[in-house]
Amino acid sequence: MPPAAGVSAAVAEPAAPPASPKGPRVYAKSRFVWVYSEPNAVGWTGFLWLGGSVKLKDPEPKNGPGCTQWYAIEPRGYVCVDGVRATLDENDPALVAMRPYAPKLSTPWPHRYGESRGVVRYSEIPKPSEQRAREWDYVEHSDRVAAAKRGEAAHDSLVGVDLAPATTPAFSLGKLPSTVHEPRKRLIPTSTVAYSAEALADDRTWLLSADLLWVPKDRVVPYKQVDFKGVHLGKDARLPLAFFRSKDRPQFQLAGDKLIETAERFERLSFVELTGEQREQEGSTYLETRQPGRWVKKSDAVVPTPQEKTPWGAPVGGEDTKQGPAGRRTWIESSVWQGWMIAFEGTRPVFATLIAPGRGGTPKKGVDAIETAATPVGVFPITGKFATATMVAPGDLVHSDVPWAQNFSGPHALHGAYWHNDWGDRKSGGCVNVSPIDGKWLFEFTEPPIPDGWHGVRWRPNVEPATPFIVHH
Repeated sequence: MPPAAGVSAAVAEPAAPPASPKGPRVYAKSRFVWVYSEPNAVGWTGFLWLGGSVKLKDPEPKNGPGCTQWYAIEPRGYVCVDGVRATLDENDPALVAMRPYAPKLSTPWPHRYGESRGVVRYSEIPKPSEQRAREWDYVEHSDRVAAAKRGEAAHDSLVGVDLAPATTPAFSLGKLPSTVHEPRKRLIPTSTVAYSAEALADDRTWLLSADLLWVPKDRVVPYKQVDFKGVHLGKDARLPLAFFRSKDRPQFQLAGDKLIETAERFERLSFVELTGEQREQEGSTYLETRQPGRWVKKSDAVVPTPQEKTPWGAPVGGEDTKQGPAGRRTWIESSVWQGWMIAFEGTRPVFATLIAPGRGGTPKKGVDAIETAATPVGVFPITGKFATATMVAPGDLVHSDVPWAQNFSGPHALHGAYWHNDWGDRKSGGCVNVSPIDGKWLFEFTEPPIPDGWHGVRWRPNVEPATPFIVHH
């Protein structure tokens, strides 16, 4: 994980949530309200999330194993309504308290995010005596914070930390179900924090985490919002095109029969359309761009290059005369070592972007991909989709509430990453990272679709299509 990206603005109090849709609904008071295919706790098919809701299909409950009140929900499945994890009462005090801080799934960034400097997590904003008891360096840390506020040079532990006080006074959410919170009491340094509000108490500012626990703001380095996004083909550009990763890259122009470097640059993380023409010069290949008179060295560019055929054998970019799969025939292709991704609908490429795959590249024969932080290669179906999901890496490193996660091979997922902006580079622990903007678009693009109001869904083989995800060298 890279160093935190810098200081962000203070988090304002969330706006009042929209009014609940009409008709009887079930409301989630927990982080996981499981949806089952039948009125029994066997074989979950999806889940709801705290503050969320879904319309009932039948207002009358059913009795079944593990629950006295199973309710059928839209578009399918059953939820146990026990009053603790889930309720039918939209005015339930706990639900009303947590609803303003639920993830905002209408945006690519469901929460605000930062990097832990060793945070301790509290169920309520603690008194100074509790802070001294639980934070081993409380006195020393408080002295450092006070010195930084006086304008003295910040200690290393405070570099990048936003010490601006909250404008909202301390508040309580009241008694919440224990199922709202994750069990961990601390987040080791370089773990990440997802939060939605802040409050001031006894001259210390606190952040309300995604699972509604409090963490001290002076132990969190806020990330800058990651705004990189890919290219919608046919709208923004067309193939072939080139992306530029890592750093700005030089532009070249012809001077007679020779390409020479100009003073102009292609900006890092930008793209340019290509004509398809190329030249060889002094052992290097140069690509002609659609910017008049401008060329780029091929080794400076990331050029997404689709395979010739779809997974069912139809020619990419041509007429689909093959008997393909049901559904929209969506599929995704990505290159680990080149760091690109293309999304297709049928034979037509519709989206291209940069990715950040595993820092270990591709797997080594006989070695578990997890051990080397490699990204598995092959053809995989999207087997699960989760609007947010907390991920734990070896060594108790935690990425809190990672957005737009889509499982494709065991624990490996295609997901948004808010903690870096290094697209095109090998960066992850083996997953395929995309920007939050791209992650949301891909989440909505792929199959199986996630039902309205659900937070997560599991693929049902032989019932619905799943988007193939092709990962190659």
